[in-house]
Amino acid sequence: MNFPKLFRELHRVEESDYERIRVRGNPAYSGLRRGYEPQINIRREKLEDELINAIEGFIAGEKVKHVYLFSRETGAGKSHTQHILRRYCREKDIPFADIEYDDVRGNLKEAIPYMLELVKGKGMVIFLECDMPPEIYAQLTDIPQCFIIGSGHNPNEELAGQKNLFRILDIERDYPLTHDQLYEILKVTMDELRMGDAVVVEDEFLRMIAESAISPGDALNVLGLLLGILAYKAKKGEEYKITDRDVKIWTQRGMPRD
Repeated sequence: MNFPKLFRELHRVEESDYERIRVRGNPAYSGLRRGYEPQINIRREKLEDELINAIEGFIAGEKVKHVYLFSRETGAGKSHTQHILRRYCREKDIPFADIEYDDVRGNLKEAIPYMLELVKGKGMVIFLECDMPPEIYAQLTDIPQCFIIGSGHNPNEELAGQKNLFRILDIERDYPLTHDQLYEILKVTMDELRMGDAVVVEDEFLRMIAESAISPGDALNVLGLLLGILAYKAKKGEEYKITDRDVKIWTQRGMPRD
C-alpha cells in the first residue's frame, strides 16, 4: 500500500511536535526518525560471545576467519552488535578502527600497519557498516594485522572474490531475538523517550508490537509510526489516543513501515 498523503504529513512532523505529546523524538529506523536516540543494550549473547572469542583468538595470534554479519532487512541489529564489540575493545584496550565508504580512495594496506606501529599494536579489529565497495574488503583481507567484522545485506557483492575468507553469520535466522527481548527494546525506548510521567503508548500495545515483530527495526518502526500519528494529530490541535485498532493495523505483515 502506498498512501503518500499520510506519509508526507508524518515526515513533516518535527521534534517540537513530538514534544507536544511529551516524547523526545521518534525511534523509527525509517525516515520518521527525529531527535534523541535512546541507548539500548539488549544482548544477543550467543552471537556476541562467539565474536568476542574470535577477537580474543585473533589477538592471541590464532588464525581466525573474518566475519560478515548478514541480514536480509535493515534494523536487524547488526550495528548494535558492532557497538557492543567496540565497547569490549575499548575496555580491553584492543586497537580497532571504523572503515568508511570514502576510505576506498586511500591506501589501507599502508595506513593500517602505520597506525599500529604508532600505538605499538600487533593487530586491529576492523568494523565496516553496510554497503561497502568490494575494493575495501579486498584491501583489508590483504592486511594480516586485521580482523574484519563487516555487515550488510549483499555478501555476494561486498565480498566479491573474498567470501571464502569470511564466516557469514545470518543474524535473523541463527541468532533471533525473542519476543520478550523485542518487548524490552520497546519498553526501554519508551522509558528513555518519555518526558514526564504520562503514558504515551500503553504497555499492552508494546507487547502486541513485540509479538508481531520479526526484528528490532520492525518493532521500532511500528512504534515510530504510532508516535508519528500522535504527534501529527497534536500538531493539528487534535487529541488522539492510540488504541488496539491502530496497533493491529500497523503490525499487519505487508503494511508499510516508512
